[in-house]
Amino acid sequence: MEMNHQAVKALLDAFDRSDWQEMTVTVGTDRLHVSRQAGSGAPEPVAPLEPAPAAADGKPPAAPAAAPSAPAAPPAPAESEPAARAATDSKPADGTLVTSPSVGLFWRAPSPGAPPFVEEGAHVAAGDTIAIVEVMKLMNHVVAPVAGVLTSVLVENGATVEFGQPLVSIDPEG
Repeated sequence: MEMNHQAVKALLDAFDRSDWQEMTVTVGTDRLHVSRQAGSGAPEPVAPLEPAPAAADGKPPAAPAAAPSAPAAPPAPAESEPAARAATDSKPADGTLVTSPSVGLFWRAPSPGAPPFVEEGAHVAAGDTIAIVEVMKLMNHVVAPVAGVLTSVLVENGATVEFGQPLVSIDPEG
């Protein structure tokens, strides 16, 4: 495992959903520490103040120029082109889309070698488990929000998914 953008996002999502007050994760030389308590982290480094130069003519020095504003946050990483294309190409025109609750791995079955929770064309009831999204060995059940017929599975088994990515489509009329 490596501490990449997806892993950090998954860890932060898990922390947000938990009742933990603090979390520290170390992977190799990378370390992530988050806390719900203000001021519990290491103090921010502060630039030392330098004395103002004395004016040669005896007048008080001019007011210092305004400090430069903090640099803008880096732009959010763009969604990978294949993943974005797959999400838009396979998106059905109608039906209820069931989206991923978090980043992670998409699994159609409860364990390797087991039959899928549900096949295309099968009827599902509201609340039925239709897949799992695995985040850091934590299994999040994806449930049907409506009763109907599962019309399409939009993601390959074992594929990496993003938060909010469409996973399956259910026709509530079926």
